[in-house]
Amino acid sequence: MKNPSPETATEAGRPQEVRVTRALLESALQELSVSGYEATTIARLAARAKTSKQAVYRRWADKPALIADAIRHALAEANPAPPQRGSVAQDLRVCLGNTVSALQDTPLGDAIRALVPLRKHPELDAVLTEAEDARRLILRQIFIATPFEAHMETRIDLLLGLIYFKLHIRGQRVTDTDIETAIQLVLGLTPPRAPVPVP
Repeated sequence: MKNPSPETATEAGRPQEVRVTRALLESALQELSVSGYEATTIARLAARAKTSKQAVYRRWADKPALIADAIRHALAEANPAPPQRGSVAQDLRVCLGNTVSALQDTPLGDAIRALVPLRKHPELDAVLTEAEDARRLILRQIFIATPFEAHMETRIDLLLGLIYFKLHIRGQRVTDTDIETAIQLVLGLTPPRAPVPVP
């Protein structure tokens, strides 16, 4: 099975091949985000990319391999910046803001939502696991060797849980205020308030 990355194609010095590969990756992401996995076909992807089905099969063995690479490619382009180590809160704002932007302002979010029910497929499950692992790694790098290292995995669950729950379960947008509130709570920077009496 061939799974070329656009970078590999660039190194080979074949501009037309690079254009077609990139067009297919982008088409797969767009088609998946609009039509869902089952309705996405190799023929539709090829037509959207203005190429042939043969061009797809020269690069990927099947639809799952192409879809997985399209998700990987989009995630690589949307990766948050590494932590700057100046402020845990600021590093979290940058990382979570980037994650939210990629998942709600680009086709990547709808594409991932389309794949979540298909985790039983090994290739699709692997790409979703890689996506989460990459985000968790960056968040670990932010927390490590800080006063917030204790219960780090639970802090990460709470931060990512807010994003995934609002976007994937409720279908609601995550705002900057949501991110800021979550950061303040997870870092213990928001003092508890007395409950408001119910009339």
